[in-house]
Amino acid sequence: MPLWTFKAYHLDGGTCPIQDWYAAQEPAVQAVFDATLTTLAATEDWEDRDTKEFKVLKREHEGLGEVRFQIEGKPKRRFRPVGIWPPSTEHEFILLLGCGKGIRGVYDPPNAFDLALRYKRDLEAGIGEAHEYR
Repeated sequence: MPLWTFKAYHLDGGTCPIQDWYAAQEPAVQAVFDATLTTLAATEDWEDRDTKEFKVLKREHEGLGEVRFQIEGKPKRRFRPVGIWPPSTEHEFILLLGCGKGIRGVYDPPNAFDLALRYKRDLEAGIGEAHEYR
């Protein structure tokens, strides 16, 4: 049984940014993302130094965490779906949106973390809902 569960943020109109992002990805990206979530679901402490699939964001993006995975090749492609931990539930992570990280550290979309913070605030204010991911 998984230690963690995942939810997805749905905007007030019902659109789900993480599911829209996922649907736009090629099957190889989807497969590695799915495998990464499976690994994280079975990992007790995501902040452990040995956990390479997750990073807590700091400074202006405090309160967010990024799921980290990559697709090997030339060039290597890195992805950083972003989410939050709801304060009232343990071992639950809400996926807000997906994004890529380019060669020079530029994110696609460039405002992904700022947008994720907005989604976080909206969800905390009761705008939109979190539903089971899948």
